[in-house]
Amino acid sequence: MLYKIAVLFPAVIGLTLLAQSPQLSWTELNVQSFSFVSFANVPAPTVLPPYEFSLPDPEQQQGASSEICNARENPNVDLYRWDPGRRAWAGPLEGPVYRSPTDSFVGTFATGRKGIAAHLLFTGKGSSYNGNSLAQAVFFHDEPCYRASTEFGFFRYVKGLPADDIVYFYYEINANCTPSGKCRTHGTSQVLNDQQEAVPLPPQPGFNSRGGADWLYVAYLINGGAQWRIEVLDPYTFADIFPPLTPAVKDFFARTASDYDWGGANGYITATSTRSGTVLYSGEAPTMKIVNIFVAK
Repeated sequence: MLYKIAVLFPAVIGLTLLAQSPQLSWTELNVQSFSFVSFANVPAPTVLPPYEFSLPDPEQQQGASSEICNARENPNVDLYRWDPGRRAWAGPLEGPVYRSPTDSFVGTFATGRKGIAAHLLFTGKGSSYNGNSLAQAVFFHDEPCYRASTEFGFFRYVKGLPADDIVYFYYEINANCTPSGKCRTHGTSQVLNDQQEAVPLPPQPGFNSRGGADWLYVAYLINGGAQWRIEVLDPYTFADIFPPLTPAVKDFFARTASDYDWGGANGYITATSTRSGTVLYSGEAPTMKIVNIFVAK
C-alpha cells in the first residue's frame, strides 16, 4: 500500500491521540492507494480540492450482479436465500450476487490496524421518508466483499428523517448476514448472526474554526481492547468538540477487540455510498466528501 505521513495530523498525534495511547502510530492513506469500484461500472465522481474523494448518491437507478463478489467468493461462508414458497432456506448458492447501487473507494490489503480516523464533510439530507436509505461510511473490514466480515468505522444514514444528521461509530461481526440463516459456516449448518453496536455521536457544531462543516472523526481501542475511544475534532485547531467517548466493548466483539489491540486488524479500508432504493431529497444531493483517511498501527 502507498502510504504518506500525515501533514495535517501531527498536532492530533502530539496533543490528543499520543497522550492517550502512546503506542499507536498514525499514517495517512494516500488516495492513490484506493481503487474506485461501482457494480454498475460508472466513472468515479469528480471532486475539487481539498477533498480527495467524493461520494454522492450513486447515479445508477438500480443495482447489478457482481461476478467478482459472487456467492462463493468467501470460501469460509455459504450463502442461502429464503424461499417463501417452500418456506425454507435454499442453498448453498452459487454464481453472481446482486449488489445495491453502490460507489466505493477500496484500499488495498494491509495489516496491524488498531484505529481509524477520517476528515469528512457530510452535505445534504433527505426531504421525506419513503422506506429507502442511503448509507455513507468510512470503515475497516476484513473480508474483501463485506460478507460475514468484521468491521469498524463511521457512517450516517440518509432516510429523510431527523436522524439523518446523526453520525455513528460502529463495530460489527458477521456483517451483511441479516436475516439470520443467510450466512453459514462453510460445509456446516452453523448460522452466522450479524451483531452490531452503533454509537451515536453528539451533534457537531454548525461550523468549525474555518467556517466549514467538515470534522475529523477518530476512533481507536484502549485499555487492552476493553474500550473504544471516540473523538470528533476541529480539523484545523484539533480541539475536541465534545468530551471523548469511551464506551465499553460489547461482549460479542470482546475477543476480536482484544486480538486487534494486541496485533492489529488485517484487512481493508473502504469509503462507500450505497442505497437500497431511491432516496427523496431536495436541494443539494446527500454527499460524503473526504479530505483524508488515517489508520493507527
